[in-house]
Amino acid sequence: MNNLQKIQNYLKENNISLFIVNRTDEFLNEYIAPYAERLEWISNFSGSAGRAIIQQNKAFIFIDGRYTFQAHKQVDDQYYNIEHLKDYWKYLENNIEINSSIGIDPTLHSNSEIKKIEELAKKKKTLVKYLEKNPIDNLWSDQPPHPQSQAFVHKEKYAGKSSIDKLRNLQSILESSLIDHYILTSLDSIAWLLNIRGNDILHIPLILSFAIVPRSGKIELFVDDGKTTNIKKKLQDIVNFHSFNDIEDYLITINNSVIGMDEDRTAYNFNKICKDNNLSIKYLTDPCVYPKAQKNPTELSGARNANIRDGLSIAKFLYWLKNEMNINKTDEIKAADYLYDLRQNNDLFYSLSFDTISAIDEHAALPHYRVTHETNLSFRDNSIYLVDSGAQYFDGTTDITRTIIIGKPTEEQKDRFTRVLKGHIAIASATFEVKTKGSALDPLARKSLQDIGCDYDHGTGHGIGSFLSVHEGPQRIAKSQGLSDGEIREGMILSNEPGFYKKEEYGIRTENLIVTYKKSDNTLGFETISWAPIDIDLIDINILSSEEIIWLNNYHQKVYEKLSDKLNMEERKWLKKVTRPVVT
Repeated sequence: MNNLQKIQNYLKENNISLFIVNRTDEFLNEYIAPYAERLEWISNFSGSAGRAIIQQNKAFIFIDGRYTFQAHKQVDDQYYNIEHLKDYWKYLENNIEINSSIGIDPTLHSNSEIKKIEELAKKKKTLVKYLEKNPIDNLWSDQPPHPQSQAFVHKEKYAGKSSIDKLRNLQSILESSLIDHYILTSLDSIAWLLNIRGNDILHIPLILSFAIVPRSGKIELFVDDGKTTNIKKKLQDIVNFHSFNDIEDYLITINNSVIGMDEDRTAYNFNKICKDNNLSIKYLTDPCVYPKAQKNPTELSGARNANIRDGLSIAKFLYWLKNEMNINKTDEIKAADYLYDLRQNNDLFYSLSFDTISAIDEHAALPHYRVTHETNLSFRDNSIYLVDSGAQYFDGTTDITRTIIIGKPTEEQKDRFTRVLKGHIAIASATFEVKTKGSALDPLARKSLQDIGCDYDHGTGHGIGSFLSVHEGPQRIAKSQGLSDGEIREGMILSNEPGFYKKEEYGIRTENLIVTYKKSDNTLGFETISWAPIDIDLIDINILSSEEIIWLNNYHQKVYEKLSDKLNMEERKWLKKVTRPVVT
């Protein structure tokens, strides 16, 4: 009996018609620890975004465009219908049966999501059952335990602002909002507010914890006792420490209070606890979200410096690819390992910011390909190689993608690469009004591809944290609107990464990080802060406008200026060649 069948038997035994599995944890985090990989346990799908609808006799799994090929490789279509994530709500509505029941783990769904589910249930005269324990946890015999890493202080010389100052600003928001206590559950918000970091999540320096922030006084922090040795003294003036599992008991003790929470970023179980104990609830967007996303001068300076050091590693890597790599002895894993070795020699390096995407030819056609020993491909002549990688430095988080031709490209490859570059330049050069959302900018990146009937099934850009998450909201550049489509404001860092993917043949993506800056009282623009050569061997110069050529030449001039003095003589000569001005 497979894991799906075990859950389906549970549903039959407990008279549950439909059960929803979200790929998240109790913090509604995108990046999760192994114990929370419930979607993978039930389906074998290991991507970073997905959901499943489980019924007694059938099942659906929903993934986005980044994982289409991966899902079909990992998920057994004998048991699952594989669908696009954008169709999830339509399928949910169509598969809720009249007078049936829906099983919900209230720790893994936001308040706003539960509201939509309850509306559908009411429409279908269906009962919503809030389960005391997730049935997957009951059946997962070797489920990993919660991680137990030590929290550590993120120094103010990198953070740019003290935790006391951040707390005062947050409490002033609570005062003006007439909120007595705010439940803070987003791990990166807690880490940012308290200037602490940890190792509970791979590649993302977070510590599993909850916080309750009062209108005045100390923060109540709920975290496993063994994790706090290195932070207690630093935070003793602003934090009362509690055991991780004591938050519900603490909430019950708060009487005659208005409890604030983010409807979209807080799990429903906190709403339920408050309602069950007659506590008033007031929804307010996580007050850390925008201050965290709008980097202070210290964080911006750190990001610029981190990206120069990171760009140096990328430049050395590209030199190796073009000049020193033994094509007969190199493969996707060896290339990723070589880049990692270059990065870890940089000052202030902490870890990678995500698993490196090292992809040759058909693997490059998979936007979020992850190489394994089973899938590992060797390099070969006349191939396209895509490398998407990044690092965590104490002063900033990086993320950069380069697409390289090894040998000679086809005319089609040059055409598609150039159109992706045109989209990249369009975003980098954009001027837009204050309060603009990323969905309004996204068409700029796609136009050149759409002119010939092409597109890409992922967003154009995501927010970047400061020694935090490599995917940070609310800023994003994408077609979709909603939670991850907040206003793009001054000081935000985003990625700029249009792409093109030809199934089973090749993939292209060009990614730099950009910082939003004020151009005038009413307009904003982007400053590029990633520095590495863009492969001019893949460019069809005839497709670029004169303005785009100027942008490319100016960018390459800056790449040379920022990196050349840190390279050896042969690397410097090569960099001069690959960043030379292009002309029509």
